[in-house]
Amino acid sequence: MVGAGNSAIQIATELAENAHVTLATRKPVKFSAQRPFGRDLHFWLDRTGLDYLPIGPLLPDGFTTPVLDTGVYRTALDRRRPDRRSMFTALEGSKVVWPDKQREHVDAIILATGYRPDLPYLAKLGTGHDRGLSRRHRGLGFVGLEWQRSLSSATLRGVGRDAAHVVHRLLR
Repeated sequence: MVGAGNSAIQIATELAENAHVTLATRKPVKFSAQRPFGRDLHFWLDRTGLDYLPIGPLLPDGFTTPVLDTGVYRTALDRRRPDRRSMFTALEGSKVVWPDKQREHVDAIILATGYRPDLPYLAKLGTGHDRGLSRRHRGLGFVGLEWQRSLSSATLRGVGRDAAHVVHRLLR
């Protein structure tokens, strides 16, 4: 399994109940409490307004959110079910080559690496934007991009706010 986000950890932990699973990541997995003070983190993000703050453009490139955990995933990694190793350096047939040059046979590699917009077909238009509005073309907007405006921009709970913002600015 490749990835260090919520989906990768969840899938790897479930698969590790029935198979040997290694989670290959570039960096150690970062965790955040799923239920601080007895309530889901999303409740607190909404209640405090952090979910709405337009901080997305202020964050450094490559900023990623931690894995939300009630303790299940951290415990699974501590028990090495799944195991975690630094990202492999090469593939040779059905083997991965680990940074220490060890080779290990694998039956499958699952990529749970998130996404980054890959919009080469829009390159001529220019995909640079200011909180969802194209910098080059009046009337062109974007929604659903990670950190577009806020912590929740690329989520179901946040994309609607970003869409409303973009439409409001387009109509002005």
